[in-house]
Amino acid sequence: MAQVRHIFRFDLDKTYLKTEFDTVRELVRTARASAEERENIPGAAALIRAIRAEQNGGSENQIFFISGSPEQLRPVIEKKFAIDGFSPDGFILKPMVSEIFRGRFRTVRSQLAYKLSALLGGRTNAPVGTRETLVGDDAESDVFIYSLYADMVRGRVKPKMLEEILKRSGAYRGQIKVIRHELEGVIHENAVRRILIHLDRQTPPVAFSDYAPRAVPVYNHLQTAIVLALDQNLSASALVPVVRELLVRFDFPEDRLVHLSEDIMRRQRLTYPESALLQLADELEATIEAQGEARRRRPEDGTLGVLTTVVERARYVASRPRPEAAKEDPGHLVDHVELYEREQARRREAKQLQKLAKEYAEAEAG
Repeated sequence: MAQVRHIFRFDLDKTYLKTEFDTVRELVRTARASAEERENIPGAAALIRAIRAEQNGGSENQIFFISGSPEQLRPVIEKKFAIDGFSPDGFILKPMVSEIFRGRFRTVRSQLAYKLSALLGGRTNAPVGTRETLVGDDAESDVFIYSLYADMVRGRVKPKMLEEILKRSGAYRGQIKVIRHELEGVIHENAVRRILIHLDRQTPPVAFSDYAPRAVPVYNHLQTAIVLALDQNLSASALVPVVRELLVRFDFPEDRLVHLSEDIMRRQRLTYPESALLQLADELEATIEAQGEARRRRPEDGTLGVLTTVVERARYVASRPRPEAAKEDPGHLVDHVELYEREQARRREAKQLQKLAKEYAEAEAG
């Protein structure tokens, strides 16, 4: 049996699948959609397959999904994974019906206690010392939940603070008890390497500055792949299928992909030494050269052209003067209660802006 190289935990909705659930009508439509009708977030399937394909010295990556969708959708989602050409190591769906029968109506919308419990349960089964990357979105509070989980695993969240957050989130007493029990079974270590937040709602990246540098907002999954490559948790060659899927299947403009690549490299360049960007450029250039002969035998779809420009941009960004980098670890305990309140305020503001934008669009259409 292969050793675990790295663990990737993905939120399913709005991170891997295009899922709309802001209204009752959208919830019903999503629940009724077949596996064939469910749409991917652009580049997500290619990214997952690339993560799954990578092995190194007998070790392999593990991929898990957590979703707020009901357990009854499991057969449909399993079929969707099969259509996309992979099988995850596990995925958790919310036992919504049983929660309703137990009178836990708040769990239908609330995600914090549910996701924390799922993450902790997964961590108790992970080999000691295994690092994790968590991928979520800005539609819910994934960045807060993931950051809280990361610090809980690290042993940096006091029990009273955790209980206060869970109570404010509307968690039931039974859920709090389960989370306490699961946390007791976790070995305290600095396990979470990176948190990636897909900007489904186009939230400005600066809104997540409280969680930097561990959390990185991304506009699409080419940016995700670049960050994973800079983290050395994914090879540069994995950018090839992601770019190809974005170009061919989702019709992304080539210049937009180049722009997004430079955007993430500029935003992240202080997180890594200068050599990281240069190494990415060298490895990507070697990949392009290795594929050159094979690509000459069939029509070019633009993939290698985009990647060649990404190599140039990576070297250019690496050459720019570097201001002083921020420290990776602030060296003190984070006030997660305060972070929770700020996250709730961000979500309320985002929902209000979304409502105003919808009203404006309807007025323009009318």
